[in-house]
Amino acid sequence: MSLVVDMGTLSPLPPTAATLLRVNNGDGRSALTVIASDMMVSKAVCEISDFLGFEPNIPHLIQTCGSQAVSQLAIVLDLWISGSKTQSKVISSTQLSLGSLVVGCLAPMAIEQSIYDIRPELQMRCAALGICSTMVYSLIARQWPEDFDRAATIAQFRKVPIADAYRHVCGESIRATGAKLSDAWKLPRELRLALAGPAGSLLSIDERTIVTSIDIATQAAQSAGVSVEPWPHTVNVTSIEQMALIQAMGMRAKRVAASLEKKLERLRSA
Repeated sequence: MSLVVDMGTLSPLPPTAATLLRVNNGDGRSALTVIASDMMVSKAVCEISDFLGFEPNIPHLIQTCGSQAVSQLAIVLDLWISGSKTQSKVISSTQLSLGSLVVGCLAPMAIEQSIYDIRPELQMRCAALGICSTMVYSLIARQWPEDFDRAATIAQFRKVPIADAYRHVCGESIRATGAKLSDAWKLPRELRLALAGPAGSLLSIDERTIVTSIDIATQAAQSAGVSVEPWPHTVNVTSIEQMALIQAMGMRAKRVAASLEKKLERLRSA
């Protein structure tokens, strides 16, 4: 059994994400300067925002959604870009890499089904948390590839979730490791919530809304075969309406994945 507790070899945050964390409480001009200086991050932010129905223009996004929400998405996408080439001998690159983006795009759509007048800022935060919640798998696969592949192999052989096999291999839950990553990188509360999971956290109304939407989006992405496996559920999906929504969004997930893969292939191969 290999205990994943040693953070001594942890890769640092990519430069743009680290800089955004330092200026995250500043005004929109600081965030704009940092994001615009990184062509790949700014392009990724615009691509995801365009998919969500926003004008793909960084100054407009900051004005519409707020600098903190846009910065949060940029931090997550910088992490995604830096780890998008993560290779696993067991899990496909589509599931590890593209699946996170699919969940991020589906989650705000799930909110739209339950809230008539959704705030742009909430949509942007939801997208960032949706990407980050599933990206914990690829982040761990990148930091500790042997442990991750061992867990994934056991999961496939025993037909159990990777999270269960990971606990057996590493002696802690995949979300406990996610919490350590977020603490080591000093990520803001909501991104820590995404990596560590919401269990045991006192959630605001907005956060509960986001968590519910991510639960639905991850189930939809898994049913379409474009995500590793669902987030640990904090909300039981038992109503006929929610089940129907998951089924409908599962069909949409495949279309979302195909569209995103075309748009972002150059980012993954750069």
